[in-house]
Amino acid sequence: MKILSKILPLLLLFITSSFFSSQAQVGASNQESFTSIIISQTGLDFVKDLLITKAISSIIPLALPKIERAVKIPILGNVRMVLSNITIYNIDVLSSYVKPGDTGVVFVASGTTCNLSANWFYEYTTWLLPIQISDHGIASVQVEGMQVGLTLGLETQEGTLKLSLVDCGCYVKDISIKLDGGASWLYQGMINAFEEQIVSAVENAITKKLKEGISKLDSLLQSLPKEIPVDDHASLNITFVDNPLLTSSSIEFDINGLFTARKKASIPNYYNSNLQPPVFCSDQSKMLGISLDEAVLNSASALYYDNLCNGLWIKYQISPF
Repeated sequence: MKILSKILPLLLLFITSSFFSSQAQVGASNQESFTSIIISQTGLDFVKDLLITKAISSIIPLALPKIERAVKIPILGNVRMVLSNITIYNIDVLSSYVKPGDTGVVFVASGTTCNLSANWFYEYTTWLLPIQISDHGIASVQVEGMQVGLTLGLETQEGTLKLSLVDCGCYVKDISIKLDGGASWLYQGMINAFEEQIVSAVENAITKKLKEGISKLDSLLQSLPKEIPVDDHASLNITFVDNPLLTSSSIEFDINGLFTARKKASIPNYYNSNLQPPVFCSDQSKMLGISLDEAVLNSASALYYDNLCNGLWIKYQISPF
């Protein structure tokens, strides 16, 4: 009777485990999605603000190439002016928006201002005098009405999220230059001839920096793991499935979302062939919406149930009576 009382719990455990296993379908594919995540317009705005803050901090200080201009004045001689150590040290974004569309996700920052510092140098030579006239000082430049825009493409590639730059541009509306030091009042009119070159340098430098930033962000996304450890026994499969779904006010990502054993052990995965319905986020004040298929909960319960059974089986093997 004592032997039966010892064996009975183990027998019931074996029968229960067999019942669960008979109901399971093994080996859910990474190509199937059991979890959907939707980012609403509010969430996109939040991400946009984070990206703008990160972009500004990574851009400044931004050094621009030296600008030089030489003018030959008939009879009088030659004039050369140089702007060096040109640096963008401050950027302020007045307004911005993000909008998903057919071609990708559009980011636009408008009414942007940026401040630059530089050193100026003036040199005048003439055959009339055997001497060289030169002067130097510092310059402050303010760029106003700048608009920066870029379009990002999103696609799934081998289970990870691939980010591509579809379009990128920068446009400067207005610029003002102020000279200090030396006889700066004398050269103020001449330095305005540098406006077009400074505008071009700012537009090219910011566009180049944004392209570099998107490339780094894509590399970061590619390096993200496809599984996240939950504890010593389980991991969460976050493999991306299918391309993101872009609407006019949201982006939906589909991931596998099932729990798997960390030691590659074969465990029952309970899932229904009817995948989860699309996620609907009617309340745009919510930043994030998540839809879980029943298979996600079943995979977790099956995994931990399997570990529980293995633990009890080892216990009874060690000391059955």
